[in-house]
Amino acid sequence: VHSDSYIDKLTKQINNINEALSILWEFDNDHQRINFPKDSQNYDEFKKRILKEYEEEPEGFFLIYDGGKVIGQLFLKIRFNLYRNKKYGEVRNIHLSPENRGKGYGISLLEFADKYFKNKGCGYALAGVSNFNPASNTLFEKSGYERTRIILEKKY
Repeated sequence: VHSDSYIDKLTKQINNINEALSILWEFDNDHQRINFPKDSQNYDEFKKRILKEYEEEPEGFFLIYDGGKVIGQLFLKIRFNLYRNKKYGEVRNIHLSPENRGKGYGISLLEFADKYFKNKGCGYALAGVSNFNPASNTLFEKSGYERTRIILEKKY
């Protein structure tokens, strides 16, 4: 696991979402292929979703660098749960390039997310994780996330 200062140096907030779109699209294609293999990519819908989410919380969008090269992305969002009367953090997207998986970056990024959420006054964090991605499930469980919901799908 990488130190806080190390991962803080690698994690850069996205200041210009339009300049980052092509990089994000590339990561999103790989992310979708792994996590949602039955779905098709649609650049226009991707762009619309990213621009909307960025507009809502630009400070939660990060690119991950190593050696000056972008190796991943992390999108964090603060929400409010009316039933618990608490703010919470949502890991909207965490993705590393294939050659950078299994090297401790994921755990470090989730620790970075914890710090981000705690600094924003969140009482807890959650993440939606695909059943098609066992490595991601393991990563979140190692980081202290527990299964609290299961989404089931039925095909017609």
